[in-house]
Amino acid sequence: MTTKWDGAPAIIAGRDPETGKFFVGTKGVFATRKPKINFTEKDIDENHPAEGLRDKLKLALRTLSKLNWNTVAQGDMLFSKEDLQKTNIDGEEVLLFKPNTIVYAVPTNSDLAKEIASADIGIVWHTEYVGGPTLADTRAKFGFNADVLGNSKSVWHRDAIIKNLSGIVTFTKEESIDVLNAINSATAYMKSIDSSTFNWLEQGNELIGKDFLQQLKA
Repeated sequence: MTTKWDGAPAIIAGRDPETGKFFVGTKGVFATRKPKINFTEKDIDENHPAEGLRDKLKLALRTLSKLNWNTVAQGDMLFSKEDLQKTNIDGEEVLLFKPNTIVYAVPTNSDLAKEIASADIGIVWHTEYVGGPTLADTRAKFGFNADVLGNSKSVWHRDAIIKNLSGIVTFTKEESIDVLNAINSATAYMKSIDSSTFNWLEQGNELIGKDFLQQLKA
């Protein structure tokens, strides 16, 4: 399972399987006719006229190259140092960044905030591209483990895989009772529904209507 992070822009980076050189780019790197693969800042100037995207790609080229690349990965950029702001929420000072539509807030007195504040770029990886011999020939492989990239002080990065925290993060006694009561209540309710209800539902879209069944599933 993975978490959907709300970053922008989408950054694709790694070793070009054809040349072995490090590159950064957007999804344009996979174009078969004229791929927009950026090995240098000059390439970025030529391939990406939009100033905002151009600046972020140049930052990605400078910083992400410091990681240990033997593959190609895609991630969502969360922040550059210029994007970070400090403010107060409910009386607590937090570090804010808004890469797309969602605002992320991290308490400034936390270790996480210190890591973010010291980095030049933040990115969450979610997809690896494997195969070749060219980028256009690679295939997407979801659930990328970012540990293989190592670390750099200028890069705050994670992957989107949900970590197994069983034994570390646990319910309180009261929370456990609430959840078990909810499960028991739902089980008892299900047993009280007679078979004719399920028979009616099994008639399908033509008799009941597609919109109703979609809402029911939701």
